[in-house]
Amino acid sequence: MAETLTVEQIVRAPVEQVFAIARQVERFPDWLDYVTAIRVLERSEDGKVVVSEWEASVPMFGLKARWVERDEWDEEQKVCRFALQEGDLDKYEGEWIFEHHPEGTRMVLTVNYEYRVPIGGALVQQLVRKIVEQMAQKLLEGIAKATEQSMAR
Repeated sequence: MAETLTVEQIVRAPVEQVFAIARQVERFPDWLDYVTAIRVLERSEDGKVVVSEWEASVPMFGLKARWVERDEWDEEQKVCRFALQEGDLDKYEGEWIFEHHPEGTRMVLTVNYEYRVPIGGALVQQLVRKIVEQMAQKLLEGIAKATEQSMAR
């Protein structure tokens, strides 16, 4: 069964700057402890489409997860739509919205995912949801921190 979750974060920086930092996917391992590697496999000339291979560790399960995702960055709307191309999840897609906020930028990340677990059923599904939620929140916190640090320079 597919699950959907949404996390959000306020960043004290202009939307354009937050969006620009977020597009630098190869930098994510610098501020995300669970991401062990990201390789950009393909990037369109205009930079709007990025296909990347991710490796992440899930210490709670002693697992490594791997997937390839396709990101479509809409500069005008300040939105990124992403979808799983292949990998360890059964489904992984969503939307990342960057919008103006009185304090700077509001990022809203919605993830729709599915991970079928044959053993453990509901309990394992709850753990998986918690892990996906924590990873999404850490991603937003990492972008916020990296953006705010870049502004302080």
